[in-house]
Amino acid sequence: MIMNSFKMLIGNRAAFIGLIFGFFLAILLISQQSAIYLGLISRSYRISTIFSSPDIWVIDPTTQGEDLIRSMPKDYLQYVKSIPNIQWAVPVNYLLLPLKTTSGNYQIAEVYGIDDDTLIGLPQSFEGNVEGLYRKGAVIIDSNSAKNLLAKTSSDGKKIPLRIGDEIEINGIRGNIAGIAKSTPGFYPQPIIFALHSQIQLFSGSSRIQYIAAKAQKNGDIEQILKQINSNPKVLGLTKNQFESRIANHFLKTGILINYGISVLLGMIIGFSIAGQIFYMMTVQNISYYALIKSLGGNEKMIFKMILFQAVVVGIIGYILGTAATLLWGYAIKNTTLTFAFPGKLLLFTGSVAAIICTLMAFLSIKKVFKVDPYILMTSI
Repeated sequence: MIMNSFKMLIGNRAAFIGLIFGFFLAILLISQQSAIYLGLISRSYRISTIFSSPDIWVIDPTTQGEDLIRSMPKDYLQYVKSIPNIQWAVPVNYLLLPLKTTSGNYQIAEVYGIDDDTLIGLPQSFEGNVEGLYRKGAVIIDSNSAKNLLAKTSSDGKKIPLRIGDEIEINGIRGNIAGIAKSTPGFYPQPIIFALHSQIQLFSGSSRIQYIAAKAQKNGDIEQILKQINSNPKVLGLTKNQFESRIANHFLKTGILINYGISVLLGMIIGFSIAGQIFYMMTVQNISYYALIKSLGGNEKMIFKMILFQAVVVGIIGYILGTAATLLWGYAIKNTTLTFAFPGKLLLFTGSVAAIICTLMAFLSIKKVFKVDPYILMTSI
């Protein structure tokens, strides 16, 4: 019966292709929009990605995210270092400072601090040398900004990327490019700059810090360390996951979850309306065959399996094609400023949505077949 069910499914090729396309379109929309959403969420706590080694973050209790930061006095760093079982603690700066090139290009740059002694926060790979960072005004700039946002324009209209050694101006202070690195872009097309903590003090004219990143000793109890840090009401100690969740939750208050949630819901509606309608029409067209099966002794359980098998086949094909298209799209934008994140959990999520659509699609058709009197339909064969 399963083979007969499959033959009934592919008997009408146009309808079968329409079924696959409807399911494919739904999965593509759901998975793509979800991947973009997750990518945006990951960018909200990008500083935790850049500084990946710390497992403890210390902030001012009123700090919520990159757009709502209250800086702390540098003396707080010594307080964190004095906590037992702290292996190391470094200042982490994040500032928005005006940047201007010699050609006149003006941008507001995101400036990240690198610890002078440990170089924690230094991009993993960059063009240039570490020694150059200790020159007065030296910075590392992201490659995308060097090629596009801050590029010079030649007399014939061509863009000339910034190069190592070029001079720039940050907050009215002369600086120079000591390195160029790849970096994950933020929400806005802004230049991303890395500089030593001492250089940032020069550019900003302030010794205050925005974050403190710390690492617990191997045998140290992080919860106990956080308890001691939080005994001071002027600071808030968080684990890496807590820190990322705090920033992400603040980001979600912008309403972005509702917007992408609507996109996912639309994908479900599209999948169910297109694929469900075509599947239902195919069932109606083949209903005389189901009537014949019932008249020959086939029970409802057998018919249920046949229709469910057809729905599962369509769902699996559409799911594979939709997911593959999303992954190909993600690969195509890998080196662009667009955001994309496709963790394993997203496969489970889209698979669950596909299962729901399949179930609803099969339920409508099964309900129709169960209500039909086989003897009346037999007279029309």
